[in-house]
Amino acid sequence: MSLLVERAGDSLTLAEVVRVTGIPRGTAHAIATQLCELGWLSRRRDNSFSLGPEFLTVSRRAARLDLVAASAIPAMQTLVEETGVPAFLARRTGDLVTVADQVVPQTAPDSWVPPLRRVHLRPPLCREFIAWSDEPERTDWLAEASADQRARLAAVLDAIRDRGYSIERITGHHRAIIDTLGNLDEMPAQLRSRMSELVSELSAIDYLPAELTGEVGAVSVGAPIFDADGTAIGAIVSCPDSTMPADEVAGLGAATRAAADEVSAAVRR
Repeated sequence: MSLLVERAGDSLTLAEVVRVTGIPRGTAHAIATQLCELGWLSRRRDNSFSLGPEFLTVSRRAARLDLVAASAIPAMQTLVEETGVPAFLARRTGDLVTVADQVVPQTAPDSWVPPLRRVHLRPPLCREFIAWSDEPERTDWLAEASADQRARLAAVLDAIRDRGYSIERITGHHRAIIDTLGNLDEMPAQLRSRMSELVSELSAIDYLPAELTGEVGAVSVGAPIFDADGTAIGAIVSCPDSTMPADEVAGLGAATRAAADEVSAAVRR
C-alpha cells in the first residue's frame, strides 16, 4: 500500500510489486487479491494494480478528520482570545456528538469543562447539527421530541439556520436537566420520556428572533462546521454561561460562526 501511495499516479504490475518490495510472488498475489476484494486496490484489464475506491474514501475521511482538528484549534484560540469566552470543538459520528478539543481563556479556571462531554443527537439537543440536515433526518429528529415541543423546535431550527448558530438558554434547573440528558441511554424508556417532558416544562428551547431583546441568558452558542458535501460534521461552541445584552449574544454568535466557517473552508479545500 505504501508503494502504491508513493506512485499513486501509476499502476503497478505484480512483478513490479514483487521486485520493489521483495515479497514472494505467491504472497504478493494473495495479498493483492484480498485488497482488491476489500476495494483497497483495483485490478486493471492489463492485470496491473492501482489504489482502489474504498481506500481513497477511507483515506479522505481520515485526512478530513485530522484537518478539522488541525484547523479548529487555532480558530478557537483566536476566538477565545477575542471574546474571553471558553470554547470547544464538538465532533459528530453518526448520531453521537462528542467534545474533541477545548480552549479556555487565561482567566478561566483550570478545572473548566464543557457542559456536556458526550451526547446523542436527540431533541432538544444538537440543534446546530440538525438545522442544516436534509428533510428526512430533520423529520426523524423532531419526531423524537414530545408533541408539545415540536412546533417550537421546528421554528427554532429555521431561526438557527437563518442566523447561523444555536443558543442554549439559561432557565431554572436547566443545567441539571441538560447534564442528566447526557446519560439518558442508560435510563429506562419511561424515565427518559419523563425527563424529556421536564425539559419542556423547565426551559424554553433556544431563541426565536423576536425573543432576542433586552438581557438574555446563554449557556452556549454553537455554529456548525461543514464538509465538502454540506454536511455538519462538527461545531465550534462558545460557552459564556451568563446573562448579557442581546446584541452581545449576537456578536458572540457572529464570531463563533466566523470561526466555524474558517474551519469549513479549510476542510473543503
